[in-house]
Amino acid sequence: METDALRRAQGGDEQAFRELTEPYRRELQVYCYRMLGSLTDAEDVLQETLLAAWRGLPGFQQRASLRSWLYRIATNQCLNLAGRSRRHRARAGGPLRRHRID
Repeated sequence: METDALRRAQGGDEQAFRELTEPYRRELQVYCYRMLGSLTDAEDVLQETLLAAWRGLPGFQQRASLRSWLYRIATNQCLNLAGRSRRHRARAGGPLRRHRID
């Protein structure tokens, strides 16, 4: 069944993609939350993960399980967001920088 759904999803069938990814949606959201510490960020990254998976699905060669592949994408998305946040805080002076107001 999963092989058929994968073949259909790789052919552009959105419903087949949902069938494949829905079982992992909640656990990926929890995983992202644990990495980022923010439910809002976790939800955003989950959406970015699923979008990246949808775009990359035609190239998915099943060298790993679909679950592992989705986790790899989620991890990279979380690390990208964390890196952007760190750079933004550094440019803004960081969260601990104090400004003197006279």
